[in-house]
Amino acid sequence: MRKTLAIIFFLGIAFLSEAKDKKEKTFLVIFNKSELRLHRTSSAKIELTFLDNFETKSYSGNSDAALLITVPFEDWDECDIGKALVILGNDRMVKLEEVAFRIIDLKQTDHMYAQLLSKSTDEAKTNNKKRIASVKLSL
Repeated sequence: MRKTLAIIFFLGIAFLSEAKDKKEKTFLVIFNKSELRLHRTSSAKIELTFLDNFETKSYSGNSDAALLITVPFEDWDECDIGKALVILGNDRMVKLEEVAFRIIDLKQTDHMYAQLLSKSTDEAKTNNKKRIASVKLSL
């Protein structure tokens, strides 16, 4: 009895720890408003194409329109999301890359941002050491 409860307990912990590790990727799709007007559509209408399959969020306002698309797998890149067909209305379907101004992989960008931050902190530490050394020499 104890062995079965211990096995169930450890299996439960294993499944819970596996569930926290989400394999998803988020893309930021930026649209040029003049191109959207040319195609007679909006980011909200393009969002409807992805709404059934992926988690999405559309932004529009005074600046260019944007769409956040979260896909539940990590093996997609900007090209794969760009090849997705979007419905513009009146039975017009085009690839997302034809309408989008830029498609950005936020996971890849996050990694580059972290590297940039680590470089800047390393530089700040070396600059502080140089300042301390120069202050000691001037006294």
